[in-house]
Amino acid sequence: MTIFQDKRSVQAFFIFHLSVGTRLALRKLAPVLAVIFAAYFILRPEFFHELSAGFVQAGFLMTGIFSTVISLSIAGMAGPRVCHGLDGWIRHLPASSRMHRRLAIFAIFIAQIPILVVLASLTVYALIRFEAPAAAYLAGLPLLGLASAQYVIPVKRKMVIRPLAIIACVCLASGHWLFALGGLTLFLVTDSISGSLSPIRKHPSFHHSFKGSLLHLTIAWRAIRFRIIIPYLLSLWVLGTTALFLSNNNPAPSLAVKAICFGGTLSIAVFLAFVSNMLITRRPPWPWIRSLPWSAKVRILIDALFLGLHAVPLIILIALMNRKAVFPIIVSLPFLALYAVHITRRALEYRMAASGKILLAGSLAALSISLIPLISPLFLVLTPFILKFAVEAEKSQKVSRWLELHHLAAGDPLSWSK
Repeated sequence: MTIFQDKRSVQAFFIFHLSVGTRLALRKLAPVLAVIFAAYFILRPEFFHELSAGFVQAGFLMTGIFSTVISLSIAGMAGPRVCHGLDGWIRHLPASSRMHRRLAIFAIFIAQIPILVVLASLTVYALIRFEAPAAAYLAGLPLLGLASAQYVIPVKRKMVIRPLAIIACVCLASGHWLFALGGLTLFLVTDSISGSLSPIRKHPSFHHSFKGSLLHLTIAWRAIRFRIIIPYLLSLWVLGTTALFLSNNNPAPSLAVKAICFGGTLSIAVFLAFVSNMLITRRPPWPWIRSLPWSAKVRILIDALFLGLHAVPLIILIALMNRKAVFPIIVSLPFLALYAVHITRRALEYRMAASGKILLAGSLAALSISLIPLISPLFLVLTPFILKFAVEAEKSQKVSRWLELHHLAAGDPLSWSK
């Protein structure tokens, strides 16, 4: 049985998945790259260059685990978008199930290329400037992207495939040729035993005892579940960068508080941005919710409470870093959470969904709080106004309208949906 009918079919499949991955890289990873470049220039390039040299020279565990966390986080962002509608019309095209799986892995790999290029650029500089042994690490980066994509793809033998894929990722990013060879072997073995795609979703039972506001919170949690780990990892990366900056520069106590205020507020903004995007994608506005006995204001406040409660672990980590920096961040959190909810009501019109505007507002808030900590009460003053705007945006939504250009798969001619 031939996989493709002719060379034109091969070209059409390749262009289609290349377009899917490229669109994901442009739409989903643009905010991530913006945060990386902002941190790169704020924390000084020398810091990142020495940090990259240290990671490359550190050895197997630190280098491999750090790179694996980054790659799996980005693959986890791209995977649901690529795998949406795997049982749709694309199954009727002249390709085997194994080829469909490999093409999906290819699309997720393409979406990771901007982040892999950033890692490769820092590593090349470390190789030239510090003569770090980075050749094996550079050679393993493309395979790291493929192995992480292999982890997020839904297959029938995922209980066996996912542990092997994680081990392959760590080995490929270890920076040692022997471990990289072992990671390549694991990757090939995993690919050979993965089998066909398994896009069928299980529908868990729903507890009808959840009523009122708890029902709304339950719906939001069911939409996200443990995917919330990805926003947490990105926020922890911002906090970790802040901690490394403080440990390497030993600033004065007042400057340390300002740095933690900046990094802490920015980490909260990153978390709110990506959780809001998940809510938009997995729990978009739908007409049924308006039939329930909740006002628009109640729906807005419940969503803001959902975001705020999940940001509490980050607040605790910031308090462990410096208790003096917690107050300005806590005071600004209600405003940022309500602003995120407000943007989610308008996000269907934006090409980057809610993340772009939330990250922009969060960056401005972090900059203002770090420069003038006493300005933080101003956010409490503005909170009722942003609540009013969010309620108006909720009331004016037209949930049944069709938008030609937006980030969701519905109505997107390049998506895999039916």
